[in-house]
Amino acid sequence: MTLKISFRDAVLAAIASGAESIEEVANALMVREDIVKRAVGELKDFGLIVEVERGFWIFKRRVLKLTEEGRLRAEEVLERLRRIATEVKSRVSSDARPEELQGIIEPYGPVLPLLFYLGFLDILLLESLLFMPLLAWDLSE
Repeated sequence: MTLKISFRDAVLAAIASGAESIEEVANALMVREDIVKRAVGELKDFGLIVEVERGFWIFKRRVLKLTEEGRLRAEEVLERLRRIATEVKSRVSSDARPEELQGIIEPYGPVLPLLFYLGFLDILLLESLLFMPLLAWDLSE
């Protein structure tokens, strides 16, 4: 089973899980802020997120919030991410061979940092995957 997660969907999941700024989303996904900024612009155009002011006086700042449609989409994405995490956990063992780990990295490499950020994967699992090269997001979707 390979579940596909687009980069925009990953951004929605990060926002749904508490990331409030482009910087926080970029950190969750381990990508550059300019890439997130472009995706955020597209998600705004699609009506899935908005920027709102929070705070008062000199403490005001703009934060990313999901619209109702964005929240519904993010819930679907989070469920797919939970299923991916379950599959990754079931396939990774302490004695897994590098080619077995590569079979996990290839379909899910870009989403692994998000799975750790969301708490869907235990950080101890990272040790098994530490020396495997992560793949980049396909930003064309």
